[in-house]
Amino acid sequence: MEIEKLEIYDFLKKCHPLDKLSEAQLTELAQSIEISYFRRSQEVFKPETNNEYLYLIRSGAVERTDDSHGLVAKFTEKDFFGHRALERGGTIKKFVHAVEDSLFYMIPGHLYFKLMKENKAFLSYFHQEKNKRLRSAINEIHAHDRNILDSTSVRELLHTDILILPPETSIQETAIRMSSDNKTAAIIMQNNQIVGIVTDRVFCTKVVANTLDSGTPVATIMSQNLISVTPENTGLDAMLIMARNNIRHLPVVENQQLLGVLTATDLIHHQSYNPIYAINEIHKATEISQLVLLCKTLPQTLCKLVDAGMRAHDISYSISSVGRAVAQRLLKMAEKKFGPSPVDYAFVVAGSLARNDQTVHSDQDNGIILSDDYNENEHGEYFKNLAQFVSDGLNQCGYVYCPGDVMATNTQWRQPYSVWKSYFHKWIFTPKPKALMYSSIFFDMRCIYGNRKLLDDLHDEIHEMITKNKLFITYMAANAQQNTPPLGIFRRFVLEKHGEEDKSLNMKKRGIMPCTDMARVFALDAGINQINTRERLKQAHECKIISKEAKNDLLDAFDFLCLIRLKHQAGQIKQGKEANNHVSPEELSSLERRHLKDAFEIIRTYQDVLSNRYTQGRM
Repeated sequence: MEIEKLEIYDFLKKCHPLDKLSEAQLTELAQSIEISYFRRSQEVFKPETNNEYLYLIRSGAVERTDDSHGLVAKFTEKDFFGHRALERGGTIKKFVHAVEDSLFYMIPGHLYFKLMKENKAFLSYFHQEKNKRLRSAINEIHAHDRNILDSTSVRELLHTDILILPPETSIQETAIRMSSDNKTAAIIMQNNQIVGIVTDRVFCTKVVANTLDSGTPVATIMSQNLISVTPENTGLDAMLIMARNNIRHLPVVENQQLLGVLTATDLIHHQSYNPIYAINEIHKATEISQLVLLCKTLPQTLCKLVDAGMRAHDISYSISSVGRAVAQRLLKMAEKKFGPSPVDYAFVVAGSLARNDQTVHSDQDNGIILSDDYNENEHGEYFKNLAQFVSDGLNQCGYVYCPGDVMATNTQWRQPYSVWKSYFHKWIFTPKPKALMYSSIFFDMRCIYGNRKLLDDLHDEIHEMITKNKLFITYMAANAQQNTPPLGIFRRFVLEKHGEEDKSLNMKKRGIMPCTDMARVFALDAGINQINTRERLKQAHECKIISKEAKNDLLDAFDFLCLIRLKHQAGQIKQGKEANNHVSPEELSSLERRHLKDAFEIIRTYQDVLSNRYTQGRM
């Protein structure tokens, strides 16, 4: 191959998706390419003319404009253009001008169509359906950054040497057997069925704390209704189950037969990072200073999870599990300091922590639902002190005070059940702008401590109210369209100034939150209590609120935006900067920019559909 063609070949290997071609395909491409040069401001394409090539920008930049010369798209080095015209039989619909002196590699149309048939990666990249391109992009990213636990089965990690005891074994005998066998857990079985598990931690939390007699049967302290895994589950599956449920041991069961036990230690030994470790240490902490030190490791944990190739929703779930554990531990510390609660209460969190989509430290959104047995004169001081202790502790741990004062320290959000019920009644039947704002916050509410039934009953009341005033969902749907995707330059991205920084894309406000807001509307319409955005979309489809296509499209867009934000935040943390949601297009590759445009366009499309949903049928 002559020198010029070798240079072309080397450049092609650096361009996605050409880097996925075989050596023979790349060689044929390099041999067939034609080269053209255009000076700044020179016209490259003109409407109603014909194009026979796929253009690859070697250097320079071009802009695509409409008939009124409004900017439609901008392309720079390693970007492609011209393929849409090829798919139309060659007809050009838009103007293309060089905005810099530009050098193009021109790939003949017949080769473009040949590669579309022969190469799956090439087809995925140039596919005309943006939702399919986006799904392929997400799968490719995770295939490239594969988590070691995601490729390791539970079968490879489990312990088969397990301690099995009958339920009538005494607490003392159980402790002796666990100590002599060097076990951190014992499986309790009866008639060849698993009936419970006893871990080393239970001896502190139940035996010592409650001064139980050592001769008491172990069945009285065992944990029941066990969560188990199969040997075919991945290590990553097991890690996420442990993190979400705050457990350290998982029985491994196949065909109703106990094969062994998997411990958090087993997983930690296979990774240099693990949120389970942080959660376990958090629940052992006796001082706020210990929690502060553990929380300082959270940014680096996020970086390692991103680098390990975990999926965005798994990372957010793991980080949220840490935040939840911190709040739970602070509540236990508060009860130890101020004494047992005089009446039942539910400590609830809202926002990203409730939805399990936290990234790095964020502000705190929380409240307390008190039993209607609450009496302000008798109980007010206790709950005021408890709320202040928890809120101050969270702030010290990096979960800063809410700027809008949506915290349990605010008496407005520390009220009896009947008052909370009246709040929602007012918001639903008098949906003014402020009411819609509070609805958006408190419809995403999760109980993390206390009497969960208080929140469950409130949810039932809320859904009954909504069935009596369906117009409220219309208001919420309109509210869900307030934040629109930032489409402008680079297919109409709209950049926003962020403090002293250059203009950037607000990924949370303009991308992630629109998905969250739409999912909330679907959940309210379906009458479901799911809070997590992904689960809301899935259940909305199951309830026939949205189509399968809408569910998949929005899930793909949401996942991709979350992934871009996480990668951006991990990059900032590594540079010693404070992580934020503002992504500059300059830090994105041309491939990421392209898929980001696809994600934003999908969101904009479904926002438009949402606005007509109640008059034009289901999505």
